[in-house]
Amino acid sequence: MNPPPAPIMVPYVPTRKPIGTYQAGCIAAHRTRNGERKKRGVMKKKSAFAALLLSIACSLCAQQPELIVSAAASLTDVLSALKPRAEAFIGARVLCNFGGSGALRKQIEEGAPVDVFFSAAAEDMDRLEKGGMIAQGTRADLLSNALVLVTDTDIGTVGGLGALRNLLEKTDLLAIGNPDSVPAGRYAVQALTRLGLSRLVEKKLVFGGTVREVLQYVESGSASLGIVFLTDALSVKAGSRVRQIFTFPENSLEEPIVYPIGVVSSSKNRENAKKMIEFLQGAAAKEAFRKAGFVVK
Repeated sequence: MNPPPAPIMVPYVPTRKPIGTYQAGCIAAHRTRNGERKKRGVMKKKSAFAALLLSIACSLCAQQPELIVSAAASLTDVLSALKPRAEAFIGARVLCNFGGSGALRKQIEEGAPVDVFFSAAAEDMDRLEKGGMIAQGTRADLLSNALVLVTDTDIGTVGGLGALRNLLEKTDLLAIGNPDSVPAGRYAVQALTRLGLSRLVEKKLVFGGTVREVLQYVESGSASLGIVFLTDALSVKAGSRVRQIFTFPENSLEEPIVYPIGVVSSSKNRENAKKMIEFLQGAAAKEAFRKAGFVVK
């Protein structure tokens, strides 16, 4: 008897039902939605982290004390340059409010939250001190300056009083600071009066709200001549045609040009305010003042 034939082994090949177009689209859409959800989740986490960092930064800024310094406009450049070093020395943010000393004084009289007053004239500091608005023992005279005549025209250097008179007779407009609020304007009136030139220019005067505004009048050609502090004349940018052509003698002024500084008595940051004055009396600040053209006391 013959043995039974060996079974034929047929390999099993798994079959998969073809995916239709609709089903494939649904799967792709599902995968896309999952990917978008993951992306949105990552973006939300990143946004939350960024918000946390911003919150921490704002919290640190809020914790850092601020010191408000009201200073004469003629101190704009030098104090702005010294600000980072002053903040490091004091350990507080320094906010500078620049303007005419008379206008700044009025702000303090009206209750503005100011810690340090740095004036370009003794008169404004005197008035605040007499009114009890400057803390006792904090006032100091730091700087001095000179009063000069500037122009942006081709006028040469003025040699003396006679030449100055001739120039002012011919000029159309003379810009000075408003004497009511700008120390440089007060000094200009004093000098013109003592030199016998006030009537000659009284109808030619143009008033600026700050000494820097007077400088702008001359730079723009709105006035052919202007009276400013020496430091303002030295502050003009390279390429400017504005230059000093006459320096008013010291004896033409009723009082010397002095820059007093003091702590405002209403300040809630007196210790930091005193540190600010200490910094401005230090070697680094003195060197910066000299480079700007000031005379350091």
